[in-house]
Amino acid sequence: MLFTRLWFLTAIVTLIKFVVSEEDFLPPNSWENKEFKKTIEVSNSFTTENLELTIINIDSEPVTQYFLPIPTDLLPKISMFTAAYMSEESFIQCMLVPGVHTLADGTKISYGVIQFESPVAPGEEIALLAKIHLAVTGTPFPEEIGMDDTQSLALDVNRYPISPYLSKTASVDVAGAEDFTELTPAESDDESGILLTGQFKYGPFHNVPPFTSSWAKVSYPVDYPLITVTDLKRDIWISHWAHTAEFQEYYEIVNQGAKLKNGFSRVEFMKRVQRTEGKGGNFIGVLGLSMTENSTDAYVTDKVGKVSSVMREEDKLLLKPRFPVFGGWFYNFTVGWTNTLDDFLHTSNTEQDAFVIALPVLNGPPDTIYRNAEVSVILPEGAEVIDVGSPLPFANATVSREYSYFDLADGHAKLTFYYSNLISELGSGELVVKYKLNANSLYQKALYISYYVFGALMTLFVLINLNLNIK
Repeated sequence: MLFTRLWFLTAIVTLIKFVVSEEDFLPPNSWENKEFKKTIEVSNSFTTENLELTIINIDSEPVTQYFLPIPTDLLPKISMFTAAYMSEESFIQCMLVPGVHTLADGTKISYGVIQFESPVAPGEEIALLAKIHLAVTGTPFPEEIGMDDTQSLALDVNRYPISPYLSKTASVDVAGAEDFTELTPAESDDESGILLTGQFKYGPFHNVPPFTSSWAKVSYPVDYPLITVTDLKRDIWISHWAHTAEFQEYYEIVNQGAKLKNGFSRVEFMKRVQRTEGKGGNFIGVLGLSMTENSTDAYVTDKVGKVSSVMREEDKLLLKPRFPVFGGWFYNFTVGWTNTLDDFLHTSNTEQDAFVIALPVLNGPPDTIYRNAEVSVILPEGAEVIDVGSPLPFANATVSREYSYFDLADGHAKLTFYYSNLISELGSGELVVKYKLNANSLYQKALYISYYVFGALMTLFVLINLNLNIK
């Protein structure tokens, strides 16, 4: 419950990309894992690792850092990394640190570090919860299937929870599917997995030495599409004159599921839909798009034109693409809607003519990976940016000018944030922008338009009444 309700409230969310430079880095041997339980959740289009740790400081001095090995190739795909005390609803600072160590089997690992606020005394025991969201999922196994076949994914799993410290008790569970099959045989019976209801379990193991590793490939059925947004361009126009926030999103999506082995047949597809009553399948038949609350004037278009096969349910749009999107197929569309500013805008209590607007980073479909997301906030003309805040670290941010109808010389201030490898669960975080817009800037455009219209009318009046007759 702690993570489901509070993780998005903390600023201790890590999404970092860096070049790991320090080779063969080994953390100090300051801890012992009294118990290390790792659960890999595969019920979504992304992967979640839940770590339950009971650790003891075996050093002779107080320690402030605990290291968690992470395969180096997964480091850029981390969407979120959080940690908290089991006994308290308080988060601990987390970060990704430079350093590479090569295991005996050739696996390269880097590290996530949990930074305690106060030093942990020698002999002290701490119970922790850590959570790592990865913008990756299993690969289709096999890569191609028939239209009526059930899709399966294969995931590389380490039978041991890799740790730089001795683990007195350790186990790994893969959970979130109806069935599991171990594709890689274990070297010994002790390392073989056990199939339980809704999970596949390795261990418990006892007295596991540091950096013990044994990789396995586990497959599991997945009867739903794997939606990945390869590119999202999200523009939010703020207007004080209309008192609205207009959202416009352009999506390019791909289904990362298994491809069709024998090509697509419309007749066979319709038979399948009738037989299953439209339930299940690894294709995108209907795409649910969430919008902000109290939104109005929703629309959906694609490259062909307006998409009419759209149904609205409260603050969600149910979009039926022009064709079912099977594994490896692409689809793109644009969706837009309007909200009143009252839903997001607040007046600053500390500065005159200052406003604070809080906007969700993402809306869109649930259970989705976002490879690249470009989120732009276009402020009213004449607005001066004071400060910005993002709940998620971004790869880059720019400030530019955007021009619209009847703009004066300067145009609109446009703030653009570039994110990568996000997951849909992060969408509830709010992008906060503080800006100043005085009365002169607010009414300047209206006065200028009135001035030019008046000038044009006066010019027309003079020309009409001008006597050009030659007597």
